[in-house]
Amino acid sequence: MQSDKKILVLPAKTADNAQLAKIYLHSRQETFAWVKHPHLSDFERDSKDELILKAVLNNKIVGFISLYQQDNFIHLLFIDPAYMHLGIGSQLLAQIRQIATDLVTLKCVRKNTNALAFYKAQGFKIIGKSLWESPAYYTLQDTKKEDYPLYKVQ
Repeated sequence: MQSDKKILVLPAKTADNAQLAKIYLHSRQETFAWVKHPHLSDFERDSKDELILKAVLNNKIVGFISLYQQDNFIHLLFIDPAYMHLGIGSQLLAQIRQIATDLVTLKCVRKNTNALAFYKAQGFKIIGKSLWESPAYYTLQDTKKEDYPLYKVQ
């Protein structure tokens, strides 16, 4: 889908939860074969106590990112499948880098090759992997210190 308008990244409001939950559900149904029986209610459970930024394009929420701020941990990054490959994920990630106080980390399921390629292109590196969990995942960490205005060298 093409757009002639700018993508806005804004803090999500409670009133946005229904739209965010639909994106979360739809995206997982289309791309996460390992998630059995996803539900709309999963969003509120999975994003509890997290900072959520939404991406808005043409007055429509088209994606979001959630950050567990205490650990600088990206828990969720989801884009409406109809709006993939428009740079929305990159813009959401850029905004999180402005907020985080340390290099962000995240977990990515090993089978999610599209997401792994995206994170690699964004400067993330693998720093760990699960050995016994299902589905198996990698732990990734951002390497772009220069993009973090609040980052302090330890």
